[in-house]
Amino acid sequence: MTYDPEIPRQFYDNLGDREWHRLTKDRLGELLFHVHMDVLRLHIGPEHSVLELGAGAGIFTKELALLAGRLVVSDLSQVQLDLNRQHMIGAGCFDRISSFENLDIGDLSELDAGTFDRVVCIGGPLSYLLDRERTALEGLIRILRPGGRLVVGVMSLLSTVIRYMRGLKNEKESYGIDAIRWLLETGIQDGSNYPGPQHAKHHVHMMRSDELDALCDDLPATIIEKRAAGLLALAGEEALEVAAQDPDLWQLLLDRELAYSKQPGSLDLGANLLYVLEKESGDVTSGSRGGEGVHG
Repeated sequence: MTYDPEIPRQFYDNLGDREWHRLTKDRLGELLFHVHMDVLRLHIGPEHSVLELGAGAGIFTKELALLAGRLVVSDLSQVQLDLNRQHMIGAGCFDRISSFENLDIGDLSELDAGTFDRVVCIGGPLSYLLDRERTALEGLIRILRPGGRLVVGVMSLLSTVIRYMRGLKNEKESYGIDAIRWLLETGIQDGSNYPGPQHAKHHVHMMRSDELDALCDDLPATIIEKRAAGLLALAGEEALEVAAQDPDLWQLLLDRELAYSKQPGSLDLGANLLYVLEKESGDVTSGSRGGEGVHG
């Protein structure tokens, strides 16, 4: 369960432009986008300098470019970063982006402390960090200015188990009951404890909210918001598609998705857990050069 950046890098290199369509190919994606955008609009404005980590092909970059005063875009995969640049040119947003950086959230030591007003790390990049999850969170908080905010998302274990319940029997027959027990107890898919060709190249930790809470304990930051994103996807894609054929009904459901996403009891049932943390006020850590660029 050791983090190896080459595994997610190769996965997203191979995924290519399919990442650009991830939230537009089905109704689950629409629900996820809807909740994430609600959170981003609440916490990001033209007065903020923003770093987007794990930006992928630019699903949220095109929106952040319009919300933020200054935006730096980054990803572990150079393939995704190049696609992002192309998509932002096509969307007319390229000139609003300060720079594109190839960064690994597992090690942000090259970035100055206190550089950004907002850091956005959504879509689940933290779920790939395994044994470096806490180190990554500390690094994300470090690069924020005092009073700055981190918007971070992880993949949810409970929602995933419920939505993919039908496949567990086949997984058990392929990998054995111990592999299923490991998955249900830890939420970790990897090449050794949860075998198979897909999981050998896609190591991921799907979390419960209490695990994310524990990761945030004793950070110099306060959790100010928690959201469940993709909650109504538990109904299944077919049911969502039927509802979406009625525009009034679908709009009502989108509105309720936002309302339900704020309910504490709904948190673990979202496809993504979405947290907002605010860094404590105080002196900026020595070494900061005021955020005029990623490297000063």
